[in-house]
Amino acid sequence: MRISSQAKRSLTGVLGVTAVAAALLTAPGIASADTTPKSSSSSAPSGHSARDNHPAATLVSNRAFGATSFTQTNCYTGVNDGQVITWYGAPVSAGQPVTASASEAGAGLPSQEFVGDAHVYSESVTVVNSAILVRVHTGWGAPLGICLHFTG
Repeated sequence: MRISSQAKRSLTGVLGVTAVAAALLTAPGIASADTTPKSSSSSAPSGHSARDNHPAATLVSNRAFGATSFTQTNCYTGVNDGQVITWYGAPVSAGQPVTASASEAGAGLPSQEFVGDAHVYSESVTVVNSAILVRVHTGWGAPLGICLHFTG
């Protein structure tokens, strides 16, 4: 199978970042660090601590995935604020960790990304077998061109 040099560079970058993250998380003291929020009397309003307002999270699932890494950029035209975009055929399994970021793209050249006046961002990334669903916000009153960047 042939792979472009740009895809090789992207894959190398993702693998490098993954290796650094794994090394940092396995360093003594980091993986076992206490992440419980501490109350601070100076930053808590009206005598309430941050812990009072937000109960501790409870772990309910812990899954490891052995899938290979991937990066992909998909560009779309006519995206409305709050629209859910689905990438069918994605190389993923349900629940697999995936990140998605969004950027504005030109209307005439939909694959030409740029920083414009729209407040483009992604949220609610959901992974099902062979598909990734992402809610995209544009902060714009009319449909826009956007590009979604996936890493998994």
